[in-house]
Amino acid sequence: MEDVHKNLKIAAVLTAIIFVLEFLGGLLSNSLALLSDAAHVFMDVIALVLAYWALKISARPSNRNVTFGYHRFEIFAAMINGLTIIGISIFIFYEAYSRLFNPPDVKGGQVFVIATAGMLVNTWAALKLHGHHDLNIKGVYLHVIGDALASLAVICGALVIIFTGKTIVDPLLSILIGMMLVYSALRLVLGSARILLEFAPKHVDADRLKDIMMQVEGVKGVHDIHIWSICSNIHAMSAHVLVDRIHVQQTEVLISKISKLLRQNFRILHTTLQFECAECELVEIGHEDYH
Repeated sequence: MEDVHKNLKIAAVLTAIIFVLEFLGGLLSNSLALLSDAAHVFMDVIALVLAYWALKISARPSNRNVTFGYHRFEIFAAMINGLTIIGISIFIFYEAYSRLFNPPDVKGGQVFVIATAGMLVNTWAALKLHGHHDLNIKGVYLHVIGDALASLAVICGALVIIFTGKTIVDPLLSILIGMMLVYSALRLVLGSARILLEFAPKHVDADRLKDIMMQVEGVKGVHDIHIWSICSNIHAMSAHVLVDRIHVQQTEVLISKISKLLRQNFRILHTTLQFECAECELVEIGHEDYH
């Protein structure tokens, strides 16, 4: 885990440097495509910082005021990041539209050098983050791969400008990268909204979850199932479980078995179960309440 922390920190610092270089380089070379890629790199910086922050705060103990810890801060930051990038994309589209009809001079050589540096840094980061099973790290890895491809597109555009002088390729590339930005930002905003509104995680099917719980010996029924996400990689669930008249100690065995199954099949880490006695209460068999 220490290696992951170290790689995330180094990748965040290097990517932040590339963002500054691409932003300043885009201004000096008059390249909207490079400025667009700088916005894409900015998303990567935020993603890397969030991933590093999420690993750090996950180690913090909860307290009486923050019973689930500080994981939701990651979601708020991601939401703000996504909305900001959508705003930047609108500006890119506006600038690109005006440049299509009057392409300005672009210094292709400068664009090529800076975009190549960006691609090399993102390639290094991708190699360092590849292969990790943590969903948070996987998300960052996909961010970095996407930016490496965007940098490659800018490099190709720079070569076209250098050898043909056709600067119209610059606004065309900026539109392409802007579309990538909007797609990524919308996914970020919608994903954050799902978590903040406490929708069930996409990978969890409530009917299948109930069927798996019913397979545990001693479980006679399951209802009032609630499933939600605390952050992007921490999921929780609560449910009422119908059992025969059993000793309290036996419920501990059931909790352990059910929790293990839910962790293995749905990556649900927090499970809260309320047991009800079939002989003590009248329960409508087959009643399902998914909220």
